[in-house]
Amino acid sequence: MTSNPSTWQGPSLPAPALILSAERAASRQIEAAIDAFGGGAFDIAVTLAGAAEGMIHREGPHMFAWLRDNPDARERFAEKKEWIGLLNRERDWLKHGGDAQMEIECASAAFMIARAASKLEPWSPKMEAFRIWLTKHFESM
Repeated sequence: MTSNPSTWQGPSLPAPALILSAERAASRQIEAAIDAFGGGAFDIAVTLAGAAEGMIHREGPHMFAWLRDNPDARERFAEKKEWIGLLNRERDWLKHGGDAQMEIECASAAFMIARAASKLEPWSPKMEAFRIWLTKHFESM
């Protein structure tokens, strides 16, 4: 996913500013995360999807709340904080660093995208196509 510096052009100037709602910005980030995921850039996918997930506050059901409050997790982890840390391990490392390296698997990126998308309604066609792909390939991850 590297670009050739001699072919990079940048935007045409003057470039107009973007005026976005939080929902639109999160949607754009999720779609860019899906594009990065499709190209194998799992780190970029996790970063963008994690940012999008954090932008949207949803009271109704969404994937992170379900994972966070899952009764099975209560049985496996003495502290809820430990479970949440595991759920956010790759995102937090990409944001703050820490260990010398991190392995980011396809499944981790896919689930971060799903977590972020679960906070939005309606889904874009790209998000719906991602959902179909994830449903089809879930068992092989």
